[in-house]
Amino acid sequence: MTRSFLVYTVLASSLFFTASAEWHVENVAYAGQTPAISLDSSGLPRIAYGRPGQGAKFAEYNGTSWSLELIYDTYYGDCEYFDIVTDENDVSHVSFAWSGWIISAFQDPVLDSWSVEWPLTSHGEWNSIGLSSQNYPGICFYSYVKNLQFEFWDGSQWTTQIVDAGTDAGNYNSMLREGANEAFVAYSMTQPTTGLKYANRDESGVWHTSFVDTSMTSEPMGISLANNGNGYPCISYTTPGELRYAEWDGSAWNVETVLSLATGDAKETGANAYDTSLAFTQYDHPRIAHCNLSGDSLSYSWNDGTGWQTESIFPVGDWGGDLDLVLDSQGRPHIAFFAGQSEGLMYAFNDEVLGVEHSNEAGGVVTLNAVTNPFYGSLNMSFSLPEASYVTLTVFDLQGRTVDNALSEYRSEGNNLFNWTPDAALPLGEYIIVLDALDSTISQRVIFLR
Repeated sequence: MTRSFLVYTVLASSLFFTASAEWHVENVAYAGQTPAISLDSSGLPRIAYGRPGQGAKFAEYNGTSWSLELIYDTYYGDCEYFDIVTDENDVSHVSFAWSGWIISAFQDPVLDSWSVEWPLTSHGEWNSIGLSSQNYPGICFYSYVKNLQFEFWDGSQWTTQIVDAGTDAGNYNSMLREGANEAFVAYSMTQPTTGLKYANRDESGVWHTSFVDTSMTSEPMGISLANNGNGYPCISYTTPGELRYAEWDGSAWNVETVLSLATGDAKETGANAYDTSLAFTQYDHPRIAHCNLSGDSLSYSWNDGTGWQTESIFPVGDWGGDLDLVLDSQGRPHIAFFAGQSEGLMYAFNDEVLGVEHSNEAGGVVTLNAVTNPFYGSLNMSFSLPEASYVTLTVFDLQGRTVDNALSEYRSEGNNLFNWTPDAALPLGEYIIVLDALDSTISQRVIFLR
């Protein structure tokens, strides 16, 4: 896939920016430091963020517009270091630090408001939140006594554990949780050894720690942890002058440099909390959002098995960044970040999975054809498979929202026919049909005329 560096255009009336035919960037709110993003079950974004002196905020997109609400109000001090996760019931759970206090909050579906707690009146920063299989929250944070701690709700009370009691361990931590007790966290350490560390909590509740990378001369920053399709941990992070990626292969850590200052593409992230963020596509390909050196731009790196590639998305300005990335079920990136020059909470979305260029990914092996296009009433489609495969056909509108999961079943080798009849309430206009089969994603734009 060919990509290029992007040019953005400001539409003052809507504060909407078009970075390219794929990337779309918009200003969600004035001021939005250290934001974190997650998606609801419909793939729509939710962002938790701080506004200096005005507490913890929450922005939610309903498919048409953003709504803003207050999580926690303050009269002094700043709320920062946000993390967010949304469970299968579409309840969002948030952690953040306020004047050094670690705070947990969740959307209370009964009271239709935010419930806010101080788990154990702990002091710290650089926190990250994860949910157990019972949707109980756990928070890792760098404490004011300079070690890494874990606080978790067991169904009746909050409990705390020391993950790593190193002299200075736990900055820039990133955590995942699985099962009833398991947890995984990547973090930095500076004393007595400088390096990137990884810790896992087993089902018995015991933590195990090890080093991932000790080849840097100063503290690794911007750490982000994600598990790949094999369930193995992978980590993106920065060292002075480099963006790095570490992957566990089942027996050892493999570390590679994605970008370096030698090419002017990466930077040491300094004070920015989330200046790398890692996620995996449905095809198990890594994606990293990060900041680069040239112009302090928000950038995006990806590897589809043939090496790393990078593009620039949007200039964040001095002290900008604080980014967080999540991918939807189609592998499309959603990024929340802070634009330093405008002090704005920003949201970037890439609709590349809908682009016609993806029809080339099949290499002429898998084909899709809308037989009746434009169409009236119903759409006849044909697709060809070189071998039998599970197939999904999904219909999107031009804003990337799912209109209909039209087909999800096993289909035979050769030519296949399918008829899609839209809902009677569906507006006339253009839509995009996306076919997923045999590790190929193909799309075609169609026009609905009633």
